[in-house]
Amino acid sequence: MLPFIQKFVFSFSDELYSQRFYNNLDGSTDYRAYISNCKSLSSFPQSSITKRTCAKLLQYLDTNTISRNTNNKYDVCKLLNFWVYRWFFDILRTKDEKSIPLAYGELQLIWNDFIKDKPEKPGNKICRPISELAAYGDWRYRKELYEYYVDYEDFSKTLASWPTRCKDFYHYVESKRKLYEHFKTPCSSKEKKGCPEFYSECERYDPEKVLPHPDCKGVIMQERVTTGSRIPKIIKGPSLNVPESEDENDGRMPVGAPSSNENSNNVRMYGSVLLGVVATSMTSGALYRVNINSLIQINCICLLISSIISP
Repeated sequence: MLPFIQKFVFSFSDELYSQRFYNNLDGSTDYRAYISNCKSLSSFPQSSITKRTCAKLLQYLDTNTISRNTNNKYDVCKLLNFWVYRWFFDILRTKDEKSIPLAYGELQLIWNDFIKDKPEKPGNKICRPISELAAYGDWRYRKELYEYYVDYEDFSKTLASWPTRCKDFYHYVESKRKLYEHFKTPCSSKEKKGCPEFYSECERYDPEKVLPHPDCKGVIMQERVTTGSRIPKIIKGPSLNVPESEDENDGRMPVGAPSSNENSNNVRMYGSVLLGVVATSMTSGALYRVNINSLIQINCICLLISSIISP
């Protein structure tokens, strides 16, 4: 998924701090003075975009300070690393995926060279590249989990004033279950191999712990019931027995069995229904998110077709 598509996943995404941070970086226009620092990226595919991304990074490092205050809830430097790596990955993979670690390695050299002579002011820290980011095959999950950690508290506080957001909140939090399921095993092991260093901070926002939310309990419980009721019931039909050979069937059909033409009509008719569900799912999801309930419905329709056309 390209970076500019991600912000449309939820209608309220632009209100989340992580997305506002990314939007400000994406919309930066004062970066041109830093392009010359990034000229060594010219040998890589999509060099105009990678150099522009590099220049925006340097411009941010040069004009912003990052506090050392240990009471800060989150680390802006992590968001900055995730932002720049996302751009490099999504842009370069369209041309030459093998160039991603090489280009990111070159960016780290530029980054470290840019900050090496900068004095570290009291109370502030210098943001450095996360060198191992390119080695994580699940870097998107790490990025999304950290963004959720950054955004959760502020978003949940709006529910007391805007209870109409409860349904959106429920779907937002539910969408993060996959992240906790992914990291649960490595983070539960003694070695913690493959576990993000910030995972312990995120555990308090596990959907299992925060749902239902106190300000939305009734709405969320109703939403869970509604979601469950959307799954259609399947009437068990006769099993589909396929003869092993033509001799076994002998070309005969049981009395009252539908003709092949009738079966074909049924297949066409229910096939149209299936395509309609798929099309509706893609449209309502705006091509970037598939509704899980629709997938369940599709599966059920497939079973229903098998049941109807079986002899």
